[in-house]
Amino acid sequence: MDLFKVDTLTPYLHDLVELLIDAVDNGAAIGFLPPLSEQEAIDYWHCINDEIQHNSRQIVLVRVDEKVVGAIQLELYAKANALHRAGIEKWMVLSSYQGQGLGRSLLQGVEKVAASLNRQLLTCDTRVGDLAETILTQQGWHQVGEVPKYSRTVMGTFYDCAIYYKPIEPTQDLYV
Repeated sequence: MDLFKVDTLTPYLHDLVELLIDAVDNGAAIGFLPPLSEQEAIDYWHCINDEIQHNSRQIVLVRVDEKVVGAIQLELYAKANALHRAGIEKWMVLSSYQGQGLGRSLLQGVEKVAASLNRQLLTCDTRVGDLAETILTQQGWHQVGEVPKYSRTVMGTFYDCAIYYKPIEPTQDLYV
C-alpha cells in the first residue's frame, strides 16, 4: 500500500474515473446518482484538479500495486473566519479493495495533510449507518447530529446524514 498526496491528478485520471464510477455504482453517498458516465467522471476529476491547482483542495490517494484504489479530499475553506478548518469530502475505496483498512488509512493521511496546513478543525458528513460512521468514531471524531432527508437515492427515497467534527493539532511536519 502506498498512501500519498498529489499536486496533479493527470497521471491518475484513468484510475480515478474507475474509482468514482465504482463508488457511485455501489451506492456511495458522494453526491452522484447512478449511472455515472465516464465523461461525467472525467469532467468531475478535471474540476477537482483545477481546485488542487488553485490551492482550494487537497487530495490523498492510496495505491496498491501501482493502481489507485482509494481517494479522500480535503476542501480548504478560504473565508477569513474559516482558515483554521477544512472539510473531508469524497472518501472512497474501490469496492474490490474494501475491508482492508484503506479507508482508515486515507482518513489518517488526510488528517496529517490538514495538520500540516495549520487546519485545526475538520468536518465530515456521511450517510447515517454507513461504515464511515464507525471509522470516524473509532478515529476520535465526534457526531454533532443528524439531518433528516439530507439526500436522495436514484429511486427517490431519502436518507439521513450524520455530521462529524474533529479538532486536530497543527504541525510543522510537511506531509508528502
